[in-house]
Amino acid sequence: MMNFLLALYSSLLIKILPLLVVSLLLTFLLIKAKMPKIFYLLIGIESIAISVLHYSTVVTSISLYMEERVWIILFNMAILVGIYLMIPTLSIILYRVLRKRVY
Repeated sequence: MMNFLLALYSSLLIKILPLLVVSLLLTFLLIKAKMPKIFYLLIGIESIAISVLHYSTVVTSISLYMEERVWIILFNMAILVGIYLMIPTLSIILYRVLRKRVY
């Protein structure tokens, strides 16, 4: 079970890494161009895309939890959602850091 979870998380991080790099690059460019309204639009689009694309993962985890009542399934679901939410969270942190230096 542990090897399966390790493989799942590592493959998930490999899939998310390019999206994270693109998001941080866009954030950096929007800060340099002084376009904060478009940055907020970017964060909104990222959040909506994450919730739409990975709705099935969350629903599957919750249905498995309801059937088996195993806390590990719910914990793994929280980790998956946290990994996906890392993209907009790191963009917001970069925005706050760069905004103080640019403005």
